[in-house]
Amino acid sequence: MRKLFFAVGAILIGSVLSSCGQKETSAFPGYEMKEEGLYVKYLSENAEGRSVQLGDVLTLKMKYTTQDDSVLFESQPGQPPVQIQADSGKFEGDFMGAFIGMHEGDSVSIIVNADTFFIKTAGLPESPAFVDSASVLYFTVKIDAVQSMEEMQQAQANKDAELATEENSKLQAYLTENNITTQPNPSGLIFISRTKGSGKSAEAGKKVKVNYSGRLLDGTYFDTSVEEVARENGIFDERRGYQPFEFNLGQGQVIQGWDEGIAMLKEGGKATLIIPSNLAYGANPRPGGPIKPFSTLIFEVELLEVLD
Repeated sequence: MRKLFFAVGAILIGSVLSSCGQKETSAFPGYEMKEEGLYVKYLSENAEGRSVQLGDVLTLKMKYTTQDDSVLFESQPGQPPVQIQADSGKFEGDFMGAFIGMHEGDSVSIIVNADTFFIKTAGLPESPAFVDSASVLYFTVKIDAVQSMEEMQQAQANKDAELATEENSKLQAYLTENNITTQPNPSGLIFISRTKGSGKSAEAGKKVKVNYSGRLLDGTYFDTSVEEVARENGIFDERRGYQPFEFNLGQGQVIQGWDEGIAMLKEGGKATLIIPSNLAYGANPRPGGPIKPFSTLIFEVELLEVLD
């Protein structure tokens, strides 16, 4: 697991670094040159903490800046943590060579060449235009937790099980509060017909045209194809066009709950789809969006047309 994800203002990284037998370099006073292009200064040490071994998964607080101190990324409360897997670095000056031998609770400052990081480590075709490729980047990193891959996977499985139980409890409370007695399909989808359609049936493999509005169990709207609904619920975005959504049914182009629910409609039909997370985005919705892991979604849908 050597992953790097670069998005607007965000990076997730996989890394490693040895801490012994190096001398201070004059290029960056106070820093040790671990190898050409990789400089390190230890800010705090916790010798009693668990030592980082090859393959361990590290949970980090991270901030990194350009040479002129412009912040490119900084860990924030409430956001997914930065997690990396320690390795030994794949090339000289690899940022990923910075953590083996450190301890849980340690913090470190790292300097790397911008081009080396963005192109070789992050895998981008070139450094961002706003960064001088010949400059350096400054990373400040604190190791909050050290786990083996097995421990990390088990901890995540335990957390997911708790969230799944919580989701089911919230769904049952919602159904009770709203007097919904419709039995779910075997998949878990709850399909509530609002208007019987009289046109062509939606069939897998055919393109369909649908209007929709989506909200969470607490009533928060997160998306709609209808401008009036967007305006009424505070999610209007003038940059997008509000029009019916077209997709090929049964081809995995939408979440599973949609493929199943739309297939139960005829042209002109309207329905409410209550979609548990295992038929939607599960544990991995888009980061930073309104849909959180293990969220049941509610969609009001209308099948406008089945296209030949």
